[in-house]
Order: sequence, then C-alpha cells, then structure tokens
Amino acid sequence: MARKKRTFMDKIAKGTGPRGEKCPKCGEILQAVKIVRPYKTDKGSWRYLEEMVRVCKCNQKELLVDKPIS
Repeated sequence: MARKKRTFMDKIAKGTGPRGEKCPKCGEILQAVKIVRPYKTDKGSWRYLEEMVRVCKCNQKELLVDKPIS
C-alpha cells in the first residue's frame, strides 16, 4: 500500500510536543536532574555523592531538600 504523505505542518507538530514520562500523581512531565551532595569522610576530606533523580512539581520539595548522607 502507498504511504500517507505528511505535510510540513504534520512534521512540525510531531516534534513540538512535550517529551518524557508523565508523573502518575500530578500528570506533569518528569525531568531528569543531577543532585550532587558533598560529605566529609572519616579522614577529613570532602567527597561528593552524585545521583540522577526524576523530578516533577509534586516531589520537588522532597528531593531537593538537603538530606544527611547515611
């Protein structure tokens, strides 16, 4: 069968929508954020703990609060 021809506007509309997964609670798009937390070792030097988390409006305050590293 012949393929359906797409117009230029159809091509633009395909690429302009929001990308990523939606949050099950609030429905916002989840954004990947890298959190870097410094901590002091037993020897007295500073190290960094890096983690990638997915953040939306409903869990932003919980994840971005400075938490102690266990």
